[in-house]
Amino acid sequence: MADNQINNKSLSIRVCSNGLSFCTYAPGQEEPFEYKVWDVNHTISLAANLKEALMNEPMLKQNYQRVNVLITTPHFTTVPVAAFNREDIHAVYQFTFPKDKPQHVSYNVLRRSGIAIVFGLERSIYQLLLDDFPRARFYASASTLIEFFSEKSLFGSDKKMYVYLHEKEITIYAFEQGRMLFVNNFDCTSVADMQYYTLNVWKELGFDQVDDALFVVGDMEQRTVDLSEKIKYFLQNVSIIDRGEDFKDRLTMGNTHIPYDLQTLLVCGF
Repeated sequence: MADNQINNKSLSIRVCSNGLSFCTYAPGQEEPFEYKVWDVNHTISLAANLKEALMNEPMLKQNYQRVNVLITTPHFTTVPVAAFNREDIHAVYQFTFPKDKPQHVSYNVLRRSGIAIVFGLERSIYQLLLDDFPRARFYASASTLIEFFSEKSLFGSDKKMYVYLHEKEITIYAFEQGRMLFVNNFDCTSVADMQYYTLNVWKELGFDQVDDALFVVGDMEQRTVDLSEKIKYFLQNVSIIDRGEDFKDRLTMGNTHIPYDLQTLLVCGF
């Protein structure tokens, strides 16, 4: 039994613009999840921080059956699956982000949503992770959230918008009965700016103030509450996503300390 549990253990590494965190999952254990945020040294690059973590963090020195790398980045774009060709990903990325320095470009195909996500990450970070974890699988944060929200949007009202607060930005997703209508990222830290972007997208998409629904979830609890309260002055159906309810049957913990996109990665089953 012990050998099987070790063999089934997985590691997920989250990389964002200003941080690193790690989560392990060991099925069969009383406490199957362990989560840790790396203490980033902001005087050196993120790649240098990752190199130190790979050398010194015990969680990164164990054997795992599966290693996932979650890249939380605004540098992604969508392509319909019918038009997607993996040989074109570099051209697609460079067309979308012409000012980007050379990146490693990757992609995720979302069969449920019928789209592919093309995204970039710093080449040195990609190589460091691949050197230590040759079988690592790389995912964009947007990929996991699109798949998760797509499934959630099948129930209830016709149109739903999801606003995810994380780091110094928000990402807005909109769906109609599982079909994605919109996704985009906005740099902002103030609740007033978050409210502006949210209501502007709502208006541009022609969502109804009474019949359609807005859901807010964030890795910054107070700002999540403040944003939802401000938007309630304009929209009737506004809710904060209950993580405990979202993940109660999926063993990912409703723990608000774990970033929401990382939680969804653990349940999407890519």
